[in-house]
Amino acid sequence: MERIKYTTPYYDETLTGAYTMKSGETIIFETPDCWGNALTEAITKGELYAKGLEMNPCGGPVQVEGAEPGDTLKIDVIDIEVGEAGHLAIYKPEFGVLAKYLDGDQTIKVSVVDGTAKLHGKYEIPIRPMLGVLAVTPPREKLSTLLSGTYGGNMDCNILNKGTTLYLPVQVEGAKLITGDVHALQGNGEVLASLEIPAKITLKVELIKGRQEKWPVLETEDSWSMITSGLTSDEANTYAMDAMAEFLTRRGTKNNLEWLTFMGLVGEANICKVVDTYKTSRFTMKKMYTEGIEF
Repeated sequence: MERIKYTTPYYDETLTGAYTMKSGETIIFETPDCWGNALTEAITKGELYAKGLEMNPCGGPVQVEGAEPGDTLKIDVIDIEVGEAGHLAIYKPEFGVLAKYLDGDQTIKVSVVDGTAKLHGKYEIPIRPMLGVLAVTPPREKLSTLLSGTYGGNMDCNILNKGTTLYLPVQVEGAKLITGDVHALQGNGEVLASLEIPAKITLKVELIKGRQEKWPVLETEDSWSMITSGLTSDEANTYAMDAMAEFLTRRGTKNNLEWLTFMGLVGEANICKVVDTYKTSRFTMKKMYTEGIEF
């Protein structure tokens, strides 16, 4: 099984792929934390910024043989194995209304033992590793992996875990898949620091030819979610509702009115993240209400 150790902090169509994989192949990415493992208790996030650190190095890009615009990558998250410790970066300038409750900037090391985060030396929280970044490369301009959009990206969706499947719309030849920025723990919204941690990510990638949705589609054992990004949370929420309506009304036996009333009565609108330039939202429908539809 191929292991990818090369990382980049950019989505860039001109980058040569670190590897070319076939549809149906399984691959492992070995990724640092979002600071390239440069953050320690002896330095703050602000100090790393001052040194010019390029944030969010992610594994890849990996080319998928035969992938072209108009296709979809079906990506099964087989496993997310995290390191023995991660860090919380407390950096007041990024915490908005919450900053007034903090005394200053600091870095908090958090050990992970037997699937449990040891927090502040006295609290234990079960971890739930997630992929902060999973993306195909967008076309044309080089972009930071801190960004998100129709290509996926830095969505910080905390239900993108082991055992889930993400469908991404291919936008350039070869797709040029990128992943990383693993969080051992993160609440909805990423309102403060996440538990950033190095990881090994195992993905199975299949190519679906000739069809795609506009936005990333996340399938879990019991739900479908549309993950969308915008310059504001309101904009992202609007995109998510529209994307779910588009997804549902082209499937199943319900008419438009029936699908929309189900969205209103049992749908779930959630915020994935409120940080970074683009905010991310998701709209979720449980499979018990979606007639066994498929992608």
